[in-house]
Amino acid sequence: MGLALALLLPLPGGRCADLPAPTVPEVGRPGADSGPTKVSIGVWVSDVTQINSVAQTFSASLFLALSWRDPRLAHGTPEVRRYKLADVWHPNWLIANTVGRIFPTFPQIVEVAGDGTVRYRQGLTGTFAQRLDLRAFPFDHARFRLHFVMVGLQPTEIEFVPNEAMVAAGIPEGSAIAPALTLQDWHITEHSARVLPYQIAPGVQAAGYAFEFEGERLSQHYIVKVVIPLLLIVIMSWTAFWIDPTLGSSQISVAVTSMLTLIAYRFAIGAEVPKLPYLTHLDTFILASSILVLLTLIEVIVTSTLAVREQPHLARRV
Repeated sequence: MGLALALLLPLPGGRCADLPAPTVPEVGRPGADSGPTKVSIGVWVSDVTQINSVAQTFSASLFLALSWRDPRLAHGTPEVRRYKLADVWHPNWLIANTVGRIFPTFPQIVEVAGDGTVRYRQGLTGTFAQRLDLRAFPFDHARFRLHFVMVGLQPTEIEFVPNEAMVAAGIPEGSAIAPALTLQDWHITEHSARVLPYQIAPGVQAAGYAFEFEGERLSQHYIVKVVIPLLLIVIMSWTAFWIDPTLGSSQISVAVTSMLTLIAYRFAIGAEVPKLPYLTHLDTFILASSILVLLTLIEVIVTSTLAVREQPHLARRV
């Protein structure tokens, strides 16, 4: 929380003044003739509220801090001037993998120091798409990404550097994620930030920056509420082996009940993942459990048939 608040404090150097649009004779990015514009960027993910495996999305709240120097806005006074974002040149950013709308928290303004240093900060809440590989479900892990794209700017026009305030706070990459999250069924293991151009079309890229974090699904819920009950159901089906073959109806009742319970579990777990063209680890486990119960049912039918044909000794041997 302290780091997030630091990103929201005004620039040092005196009072802030809200002013009308500045008069800037040039258009376009500052320093366009002398190379790429240096943009300081910091991302602070304050919370991840949900990871939806079915929709393959995650919901998060974050702060974005951008800073660059525009000599055209220098005013040489100790005060910090505030302008509307639309009235000054700024990297026109978006998050490429947004699902639906993202909701800003603060007004769209920038603060300008006397030397022309421009500072922009925004809080954001939204849902973001992330393709997941669920083959190892529920023991899977995934890498989640927030991909910031600077619209209309090529990778050679922007030089990203870590946010100075966050570096000063002990975060070398200039971006981080809060240690305590609302998320309950995943554990965040690591995070990183890097320059990552966005591929618009073959051979066409836009300047981009990615914040990524690694998550590991907490599997205890599935072990306690799915795996162990399935094992008990399979073991329950084996009780048919201790029922006398002459009592075929009782044997078949145990085997069929076990099979129907497994099918019910299969439908319940199906709601946890999308319709996949491959089997997850849990699918394989349920399928193997179903095969074991099916074999039990086949054995029961064989021994019951032998008992009906007055071969109880052979039925008991089977």
